[in-house]
Amino acid sequence: MKKAIIAAACLMFSVNALSDAPLKSTYKKLVDKEGNISLPDDYRENWAFLGSYFVEGAPAEGSDKPSFDVHTVYTQPKAAKYYRKHGKFPDGAVILKDVNATKTEVLTTGVARYEGDPKVTFAMVKNTKDRFADNKAWGEGWGWALFTPGNPESQTTDWKGEGFNNCHACHLPVKDQDWVYKQGYKSVIGE
Repeated sequence: MKKAIIAAACLMFSVNALSDAPLKSTYKKLVDKEGNISLPDDYRENWAFLGSYFVEGAPAEGSDKPSFDVHTVYTQPKAAKYYRKHGKFPDGAVILKDVNATKTEVLTTGVARYEGDPKVTFAMVKNTKDRFADNKAWGEGWGWALFTPGNPESQTTDWKGEGFNNCHACHLPVKDQDWVYKQGYKSVIGE
């Protein structure tokens, strides 16, 4: 009986360890030894969709009407599952946000706004082990990256940079939510 309990405990431990394996591979597959983050090529097809939301911006040049971008967010399926169970993202979790322009069209159902041309993709990589302390693209428990369309190399050198590279300023309002706008992901992570 004692051997059966020990065997069951070992099996449960090994199954749990295996279930986290894809997240542990983040630092082998998507982050190099210096902390440079790469964009995975299969996330739109194989990762968990967290949510989409529209963001109103300043009017385009020559227009008095506001512009809108659509933000579409993904994570690894195991990261979403881990979050639902533990209420936080695990080490190695990656959150990817595609930002696209929108197109507006009058349809029989009303005025529709839908995804247009890609603008940028943002990435956050959860870092609970204080890796890359000397790399300014890493801070507050995350690695931060910006990718432009067609370029798999990150453009972020400092997460407190300028313009689109100022991840800090955009995420400061959700510092107490582990820097993540979780309110947009209710259907997947239950927040």
